[in-house]
Amino acid sequence: MMSDEFTLDMLDIPCGWRRGEGDWTGVAAAFARGETVEVIQEVGSTLWQNSLPEKHCLYWEGENLSTIKARIWISFTQRRFSPDSAFPKVQWHPRVLWLGIGCERYTGRELIETAIQNVCRGYHLAESAIAGIATIDTKAGEVGLLELCQARNWPLKTFAADILSSVEVPNPSNIAAKQVGTPSVAEAAALCAIEQISCTILKNRQDACEAKSESACGVGILPARERLLVPKKIFRSGKKTGSVTVAVAVCPIEYLG
Repeated sequence: MMSDEFTLDMLDIPCGWRRGEGDWTGVAAAFARGETVEVIQEVGSTLWQNSLPEKHCLYWEGENLSTIKARIWISFTQRRFSPDSAFPKVQWHPRVLWLGIGCERYTGRELIETAIQNVCRGYHLAESAIAGIATIDTKAGEVGLLELCQARNWPLKTFAADILSSVEVPNPSNIAAKQVGTPSVAEAAALCAIEQISCTILKNRQDACEAKSESACGVGILPARERLLVPKKIFRSGKKTGSVTVAVAVCPIEYLG
């Protein structure tokens, strides 16, 4: 038994990660007994692994499968664990999802929030993995967006139409191009957000990314289909004013703000 030598609470998990659903008491008990705990990490920094003590009970995906007594998922996926599972599981959610939002003027917070929740449920995404919202700069004062961001403590990133129009997207719109000066708001804004975050963290290499050079951080030169997790989805309500378009991109680096 490892007793108090190494516990679940001693993991040096990045402060921006969010605890998700699961049997945290059961996993903590497996730690206390020194039993094998499998870690499946799909996203987020792995630097926390460097602070592990020499003797610990963690194994990585595929190792020591026959003796696993608990599991930790590190992912943006919202998993539903069966109460009849053979061993306890928990999930951490690094904040890696950036939502690109387009909306009609005066669209209320409730409709925007409902659209986001529908996308998350439809694609099994954890809302706690959302890093923030991105949109066109003309929506910077949209009350519904501002209220939602304030309530959820989400940063709101905005981009000019000429920046958005330069981004390759899978679903451009000629109507949007005529109305707001860019064929894409939601998809392009989500992609711009992950580009900005990645480049800022990686030694402020924004100039390289904007120039689309091959020496950039690598996000900008990937095809859009490989960076967009959810292409644009349009939501309307007969009872509420406005419409909302939502797209989701995954950043290779979690947001810790």
